[in-house]
Amino acid sequence: MLERRPRPWVLSVVVLAAVAAGIGVRVGFGTEPSLGAQAWFVASPVANAVKVVETNEVLPSGYVWSATRIGSGLRLRGQVPSEEDRRTMLGMVKAHFPDLEVEDRLKIAAGGPPKEQWLGAVSFGLKQLSHLKRGSARLYNVTLKVDGEARSAADYAEVKKALSGPLPTGLNIAAESVRPPVADPFVFVADLNANELSLWGSVPSETARQNVRELSRQLFERPGLDDRLELASGAPRNWNEAVAASLRALSRLDSGKISLSGLAVTIEGVAPDKGTAVAVSYQLRRDLPALFSTSESIKWKEAAASRDAASRVIPRIKERARSEDRAASASFPKLLPLSGSD
Repeated sequence: MLERRPRPWVLSVVVLAAVAAGIGVRVGFGTEPSLGAQAWFVASPVANAVKVVETNEVLPSGYVWSATRIGSGLRLRGQVPSEEDRRTMLGMVKAHFPDLEVEDRLKIAAGGPPKEQWLGAVSFGLKQLSHLKRGSARLYNVTLKVDGEARSAADYAEVKKALSGPLPTGLNIAAESVRPPVADPFVFVADLNANELSLWGSVPSETARQNVRELSRQLFERPGLDDRLELASGAPRNWNEAVAASLRALSRLDSGKISLSGLAVTIEGVAPDKGTAVAVSYQLRRDLPALFSTSESIKWKEAAASRDAASRVIPRIKERARSEDRAASASFPKLLPLSGSD
């Protein structure tokens, strides 16, 4: 049987339709309302004649805008209602990021939220992004998503407060995954003296901070608790268990300090007696998670008292011996000269 081939004029129609469809998508035409999101994939010929930027990111339908901070640069993508609004937004960018190189690939497109509402949402998103070392603020219609790493513990607190506080009119928060700054190494220190327990260094979350404070109140009978811990990312695995084991060991000392730096734990201080000193070292090695290592420098009161007594008594003994030598020398009678001598 002969193979039936399509007629040449049919192939011509198909090719022309495909080309027309490609051109329509290229310049932003379409029948679906969601086609406005194509601005994310292609650059506007009006916007500085920027070349097409390909991306594999899957975007939701709607009016899209984003600012992404990477290193010393800021990338702007998506849509802006007008050239005037672009200039206004770039003024906001300059105010928040005066030293960053800005890559503007926004496309002018209608169909977004009301102008003042959109500009208010963009301004709010840029302000949150200014607190991040790296990350992005993405606006889908009137819904904002913020993610990235905070520049400092204070910046992290500012972003969390802003995203949970009063928002610009009509703005919603879809999600936020802002992380505290990374601490490398991740350090935690507890210092115990006669009057208080001081905590400083890093803690991975507010929940972890509250757990540390609660455990400290249970273990230590001290009038004061000085908490100077700061939120940070980068805590090693089983950090909570390691801190709990370290605090329990420290609580058996009269004074001392524990330090966690990454996976290394050190403890130093003074125990009431030798048995307690030995038991604290054994307990800490036993209770720490497997990945952690430990070093101990624990003294006890009897040994310390003996050293203190020696430091006081030995100089006195030496001084008394010198005094007795001088007294003995002075008590000897003066020798008479030998006969025949002058």
